[in-house]
This record gives sequence, structure tokens and C-alpha cells, in this order.
Amino acid sequence: MKPKLIHQEAMDYSFKAKQALEQDNYIMAFDLFNKAADLESQVAEFYFDKPDLEPTRSIIIRSAAFLNIKAGQIEQAKKFIFFGLLNTTDALIKEQLNNALELAVSLSNMAPNEASKEFNYLNLLRQRSIHYVIEPANLSFGHSVSLECIKEFSESYLKSLKAFAITKFKRILKIEEELKQNIFSEIEKLVNPLVTSSAYGSFKFSIANDFLTRNGEKSELVELKANVISKYHNEIFINPLSDDDILAIKKEYSDEEINDIFRPLAKIKSNNTPYKVGYYDTEDFNKKFASKILNKQKQKLITGKQITQEDIGELESSLVHKRSGKGGRTSKQLIFKEQLKTAEYEIKVSEIIPKDSNPLLLSDEIMVNMTFDSNKGFAFSFPDLNILNADITYNKALEGFYNTFYDKIISVINAKEPNEEEQRDWNVVIKLIANPEALKK
Repeated sequence: MKPKLIHQEAMDYSFKAKQALEQDNYIMAFDLFNKAADLESQVAEFYFDKPDLEPTRSIIIRSAAFLNIKAGQIEQAKKFIFFGLLNTTDALIKEQLNNALELAVSLSNMAPNEASKEFNYLNLLRQRSIHYVIEPANLSFGHSVSLECIKEFSESYLKSLKAFAITKFKRILKIEEELKQNIFSEIEKLVNPLVTSSAYGSFKFSIANDFLTRNGEKSELVELKANVISKYHNEIFINPLSDDDILAIKKEYSDEEINDIFRPLAKIKSNNTPYKVGYYDTEDFNKKFASKILNKQKQKLITGKQITQEDIGELESSLVHKRSGKGGRTSKQLIFKEQLKTAEYEIKVSEIIPKDSNPLLLSDEIMVNMTFDSNKGFAFSFPDLNILNADITYNKALEGFYNTFYDKIISVINAKEPNEEEQRDWNVVIKLIANPEALKK
């Protein structure tokens, strides 16, 4: 037996199996991985009683374990995993074998071909993944991130991603605007990020989109859905939104498309979110934090409008029982009916009108976010100065927002020894107020 030659033959089969996977040929890949695993297992068993041949022995044991998992030979893989964990002293190989054990346990109840397909699909997804981390904006609870923060991020991220995907699908399929809603259900199925890994610290996770060709899918759609997350990440999510970037975006997308894509993204990258989002650069794997979207950028990107009560609209949810009688008549009985009101807009504000003080003209028009929720009422916010005010009525919420805004400006201008946060606020205020010294007390 010549272990090196057999090992090389196993590696050749493994390389061909990977090529088969890239062509979505799982049957050929399964056969090739089995051949590779059988050969590598022979080599690994040869090294069992040769502790003097470290680190070669541990490296071959690890290779045999993973090749058997790729081939769906889970029990055989466990033999090498347990032997390696008991006999290797290399910390990295031990960690990798522990990961292999976790995979082997999760695949134990599957038939070999299904286990092989599942592992290799997950492995390819991981290779295509974008890696994110969510960290708390302040350390009130250490580095732990609440489920509320994760929920807020995922909801806004999905809205923005799907809006981006719709624009791309529309261009590929040359879909008219009025048919946009008809394809949304298809986008829901095609654009569905899968979590490929997660870890604590603060909350690290990786996501990728399905890349397999499903029944009836056109090749151009498969290519788009397979790469939609990386395209969105590179073109939209990490875009610094310089003036040139914004001009390019406005040339490519309509105002409505920009609003759909960037309004939810602005929530994630707002100045007052309770979390911050990082990502791992695909070039050097260093962690970087996504830049904030400031009011100036929102003003250039997002179309604002003044709204009235009629603009808010109503959504009605009804539960109706239908029953067909003998004569062919259908009777209907309304069981439950609920009206839900929701709205979100950016409105342009050029003047702050506090209740008990003179109006304050702003040097630059600002974008103020207004949201309405039937359970909470109206909320006005200006993230650049971390201002938020809510009330059950529109007028009271807006009046309270003006008062809070005015008080914040006065507080910032009159701060004697500003801390870091107050200094950041000051940098915003001096761009909004022409003569801040006049407001000093």
C-alpha cells in the first residue's frame, strides 16, 4: 500500500465531485465522493497505529471524516471523528472535528444519498454567503443583542432586499409596472435568504439565497436569485451613498423603486437604531460597520410628501363563512371584521414651530420620518439628532415633535462642556441654524 498515491487518487475524485456539484449534478457528485471517501478511509486506517507520524495522521483522519460526510457515510465518518478527537493534540483540527461531529449528528437519520446532498448543498450555500454581525449600540446588557433588534433588522432588510429583487426581475422579464404586484408572490418564493451559520459575539450570522434550478425556472432568473444577496449587499447595502452614488442610483431606479429599497434600509442605518450592523469584507475578511444614512442623503434619495388623514388609508381584514344550500344559493355570514391603519412617509420640514416659542427657520430643509400604527398612533422622528415623539393624534404628535426638536437645539447650543454625543449633535445643529449664538441663554 502506498498511502500518498491512494490519498492523491482520493483528492482527484473529490475535485471532480466538486466540479459535478457546480453543475448541479448531485448523482455524479455522490458517486465520486463515495469513491474518494473509500480511498481516504483506507489511508486513515493505515495511520491509526502510527502516532509517530503526526501531524500527517491527524490531517488524514480529518480529511477522511469530512469526505465520508460528503459521501453521506455518516457512521463511517463518526469512526474517524471520534478517533481524531481522542488522539489528536492539534487545537485547530480538534475544533474542525467537533464541527464535523455536529454535522454528523444532524445528518444521522438520513439515507446516504440524502445526507450527502444536504451537506453539499449547505456547504455550497456557505461558500456563497454574506457574513453579518449585529451589535448593540450601547452596552447596557453587555454584548447581547435582543430578539427585538434582530426582528427589526430582519424585517427591514427583507423589505429592502425584496424591493431590490423586484426591480431586477422586472427588468429581466420586462414586466410592466401594473403587473408588479402579480409577481410579488413569486419573488417571495425566489428571494428567501437562508441562514447558513450563526454564532454569539454579538450576533454573527451568514445568509445566502437558493441557487438550484427549480422546475420551470428560466436560466436568467436562476442566475439572479442565486446572486441576489451578494448583488444587493455590494450595490445597495454597503453603498456609501456619495453624491455620485446617489446620482447613479437615481438614473437606474424610479422614485418609487428608490423609496421601496432605501426607506427600510434607512431604518437599519439610522443614527438612532439601538443596534449597529457590521459585515465581513469578502476581500480581507475584516469586520466593517455599515455607514449611516444621514438626513442629507435621505433628502437627495427619498421622495417626501405632505400627508393628510385621507392619505393614511385603511386596510380591512374580514373572516367570512360561506355555505352552499340545496338550491344552489350561497349564504355568507360575517364572523370577524377588523380595520387596520398603517402608513409611513418622509415629510419635508423647513421650519420648527414650538408651542410656546417663536418659529425657528432652518437653513436647510430636512426629512422627517412619520409612521402611523393603529396600536401606537403617530410618531415623528429625526434620527440625526435622535429625536422621536409619538401621540395618538397627528396634530399632537407633530406639535410634540416640534417642541422636542426646539428643546434639543437649545440644549445643544447651551451645553457648557459638551460630551462626545453633544459634540456630534452640535455638528448637526450648526448646519441647520444660521445663527446659533442668538439662541444662547
